[in-house]
Amino acid sequence: MKNRVLIFLTLFLISSISFAGGLKAYMSYASFNTPDNEPYLETYLTVKGSSIKHIINENGKFQGGVEVQIIFRENDSIVNFSKYSLNGPAISDTLSGFPNFLDVQRYALGNGTYEIELKINDPNSNEEPIVSFDKYTLNYDKPADFSDIQLVESMKKSENPSNFTRNGYDVYPYVFTFYPEVVNTLTFYSEFYNDNKINEDFIISYYLKSLDLNKRLDNYSVIKRQKPNQINPIVGKFDISSLPSGKYLLVIEARNKENKLMSAKQTYFQRSNPKVKLEMDDYLIDGLEPVLVDNMNNTDSLLKYLQWIEPISSELEKTFAQSLIKADEPNSEQMRNYFLTFWMKRNTAEPISAWRDYKAVVMKVNQGFSTQTTPGFATDRGRVFLKYGAPNSIEQYYFESNTYPYEIWHYYTLPDNQRDKTFVFYTHDIVTNDFALVHSNAIGELYNYKWTTIVSLPARGGAYGDVDEFGREVEYWGGNRNINNTIRTNNR
Repeated sequence: MKNRVLIFLTLFLISSISFAGGLKAYMSYASFNTPDNEPYLETYLTVKGSSIKHIINENGKFQGGVEVQIIFRENDSIVNFSKYSLNGPAISDTLSGFPNFLDVQRYALGNGTYEIELKINDPNSNEEPIVSFDKYTLNYDKPADFSDIQLVESMKKSENPSNFTRNGYDVYPYVFTFYPEVVNTLTFYSEFYNDNKINEDFIISYYLKSLDLNKRLDNYSVIKRQKPNQINPIVGKFDISSLPSGKYLLVIEARNKENKLMSAKQTYFQRSNPKVKLEMDDYLIDGLEPVLVDNMNNTDSLLKYLQWIEPISSELEKTFAQSLIKADEPNSEQMRNYFLTFWMKRNTAEPISAWRDYKAVVMKVNQGFSTQTTPGFATDRGRVFLKYGAPNSIEQYYFESNTYPYEIWHYYTLPDNQRDKTFVFYTHDIVTNDFALVHSNAIGELYNYKWTTIVSLPARGGAYGDVDEFGREVEYWGGNRNINNTIRTNNR
């Protein structure tokens, strides 16, 4: 699957025309294979034009660029590397803004697990280079297998072959995993490899799966018959104009004539489409038996329970729950059906036991993290504890002379194959027990690369400005919030 490295997240504002004081770019990669079984990795780098410094070139136009260095190591040995300059387009009129620009590179690697070191520098700026470290595994040892799924911005017939060219077409990657409301088509490219083991027609299918609903979407499903080749290129497209906001998987499968699965690949994406709403009936499980335990027939208790499960709810579930909580006349039957559906989706065999186990954790969280005004489950630490479980370690820095009290929570693993993730919480006064999340490198969580400034006592006014102002300085480019120190890595 694709890995994505996000460098200084920001809003995708092409109209910006001033140098923003820091390089902003986004890199993703996807692996492919050759007929001779020589795997390679493609890298897709998008640089935000307004984030680099432009100077006058020899033709009297404004132009900027970056210097890129990428190193691939296996067992501490360098197996491939590249160092090159990438120039953006030269422009005459700066009033129209500095356009973003895209680069594709290919690196022969072979099967194996590689450490990737990436360094990007703006040669026209005094800013320090930014560096990323990541890992990636290539494994093409099956008789039949897919390449990674490459999300596509556009395609056209190739006139001059380049690194963008595949099977006679120039394929321009869509490097983000976020599809905003203004983007209404999802296009992708993949390749199916047949190591001379398949000698009869087979079936390729691809579909969307809702992670919020935990089900395949029948309205977004395509089946195609394929004749066997060494490489079968797969190009797919979905109209997502009516796809509701939510988290999804794009899944592609290959099956033989007996419908036996030969290979599959999937990739994650997120959709924002607020004009399309899902009805409650799309979520609820039909035929639920009424279960009256733990005061589930009591409206006040149900309202409280719906609030308690918010930390582990999807965005769709939060929307449903809020519609029930804020109803002019709360309906205990609807709340009970929703509540039971919620736990049935998490533990079909023992939904009530799952709820009671979670309820016990909520009670501990309320005891440990509540403040004078906020119950524990609704605090930042409580939400993180309920959503991800107990951290593997907690570092407490309460009495440093130059900082507010703060904590660093460390998790070895989190969902979506995340590794080595941290959460930083701080408070102005430890007596209040009111710790706010100020930084995390987990997917979908708050990122703030100035968190060390925020927790520093001098940050209250003075040379650094107001601490609350820094607390709002969270940037999003492509809708992903995912970080790892100076360069953010999103392992998918």
